[in-house]
Amino acid sequence: MKKCAAVLSGLLLVVCVFVGLGCAGEDEAINAIVEARKAVKEFPLPSAQVPDLTEAKAYAFQGKLVKALVAKGDVISGYKAGLTSVEGQKRFGVSGAILGPLYKAGELGPDAVVEKKAFVRPFIENEVGFVIGEKISAPVKDEAALKKMVKEVFPAVELPDLRYSDMKNLKGTDIIADGVGSSKYIVGKRMPADKVDVNQVKVTMTLDGAPFNEGKAEDAMGDQWKALLWLVNGVIEKGYTIEPGYVFITGALGKMLPAKEGKYEGNYGPLGTLSFTIK
Repeated sequence: MKKCAAVLSGLLLVVCVFVGLGCAGEDEAINAIVEARKAVKEFPLPSAQVPDLTEAKAYAFQGKLVKALVAKGDVISGYKAGLTSVEGQKRFGVSGAILGPLYKAGELGPDAVVEKKAFVRPFIENEVGFVIGEKISAPVKDEAALKKMVKEVFPAVELPDLRYSDMKNLKGTDIIADGVGSSKYIVGKRMPADKVDVNQVKVTMTLDGAPFNEGKAEDAMGDQWKALLWLVNGVIEKGYTIEPGYVFITGALGKMLPAKEGKYEGNYGPLGTLSFTIK
């Protein structure tokens, strides 16, 4: 009996050590991201620091990171979808689209002038944006119910920042863990949601007058309302809260492209235009 007890104690000690190492690695990775965001620097891949970083673990990590950033003064202003194309999902090895928070400090208006030095590795995505008109605390049944909860729509540009120090071994779980590269986003002129068919949106964007990107509403999961329903219910499932006025962006129309300096002008058809400058 004493021998068995000793063996069990030894096994328990080993388990505790491994659990402790895992927690230490996660805490270290979260602190590294918080500090890197503040200093505008790269940070190591979370998957290199956290053993077996599955999608579920990555979202748990994201939740802890969000709490840490909010504790430092960040304010959540909405949520974003990422990797909404099958091609992107296959490239980064995830089972479907992914989601993360948006922060109020990252919100910019039309004709914004953005400094490239505020990013480590900035990218540009043309998107469709939605403003939620009421608090949502439970899963939404269907698109018809969701449409009644959306107050406004607008042309959007997201400027995600991929701050990872190892882009070669980047995985989808790393992207999830860091809140899907959440950084800055531009909100165009808002319109009543019932006045625009967002699924008819086609965007063409130029950089200093030259073609830069083209996309269409269906690029985000085939349908904008389908994409938004997935995003809203995913946010609720992850334990987040949706407040009136929150902004939701549903994924890239066309390509996610590296940001370059210059004047950008986007025509979103029924959603109007949106311009900004990167210097």
